[in-house]
Amino acid sequence: MFKPEEIILAPTAACNLACSHCRVKRIPEQLEAKHAIAFLKSCRSNGIERIGFSGGEPFLRPDFLCDVVKAAVGMDMLFSRLMTNAAWFESPEHLRETLTALREAGFDGRFGVSVDAYHDQDLRDLTLFFETVFSIWGRRDVCEIVATSSSEGEDPVRMLEDLAGRLGGKLLIEDGVPYSIVSQSFLDRTDDGAEDAETLVVDIIRVAYSAPAEENAWKADIWFEDDYCHGPGNVFYVHPDGTVAVCCGFANENDGLLVGRIPADGYRELMRRAAASPVVKACFETGLATVRERLEAQGAKFPGKTLDRCFFCDYLAKNDLPIPRDPQPQKRRG
Repeated sequence: MFKPEEIILAPTAACNLACSHCRVKRIPEQLEAKHAIAFLKSCRSNGIERIGFSGGEPFLRPDFLCDVVKAAVGMDMLFSRLMTNAAWFESPEHLRETLTALREAGFDGRFGVSVDAYHDQDLRDLTLFFETVFSIWGRRDVCEIVATSSSEGEDPVRMLEDLAGRLGGKLLIEDGVPYSIVSQSFLDRTDDGAEDAETLVVDIIRVAYSAPAEENAWKADIWFEDDYCHGPGNVFYVHPDGTVAVCCGFANENDGLLVGRIPADGYRELMRRAAASPVVKACFETGLATVRERLEAQGAKFPGKTLDRCFFCDYLAKNDLPIPRDPQPQKRRG
């Protein structure tokens, strides 16, 4: 059942990078802070407590970020992740000025920094971003790395090892997969797990590769396992043009996952439309795996198999496949 737990705002679709794997449509519209704040109030009064930021590159709209953060603090909301490529700034002074303003506005969430072969930022920029964040927030555990696997399944191990060394830490790897950058103080911590603000902890969140081209995404030997959108779902994702999706994955620009537009639509209308959406029902109630099985039983043929449920959802919505309805429960006699 779809029950939004977070609002993710994308103030702009613009970006200073042009990564080959990015599927964000570079629309010219930009989200207005006053509309975003009004929407936050509508959602907050209905129990949603968390807010995050995505894009495009959110730091290309610093005034938007500060205005919305101040309003969210006033509503006693919690901040989750602010996604960034960490290479948007023009100079060290520009970086510090922008981050200081955000800190003074009240942002106390985490920075999700995209680091992988696709983004390919200058490591000097990444290092400066991390160290400036650590300095302004007074902690070395306020950043996470979001790494996208390449189409060949490669991970940017060498790049992460270099970054870890520049930050004075060590890259932790398990079964060939990097999962965190930590300092020696973290490795030497006591059994109670107590850490101070100087302990470097940058967890690495790996995101499966979702190919823009279909032929690169249908090569799995088995189908994905259903999770009822527990990972990317249960959010209101507000695009720069004000359209609202019920998904934070790359499929969220499809009409089947859009349930309205702010400022015209508030929480209640968006929830009403979400409840009536066949795609939303498939993701959050029926299950995409069950929908796939029913479509195959009806004769549907897919190009192959995929382990990426988000890609399958995208395919389902883009091709406007008729989603089989759940069987109606039979009425009891007597």
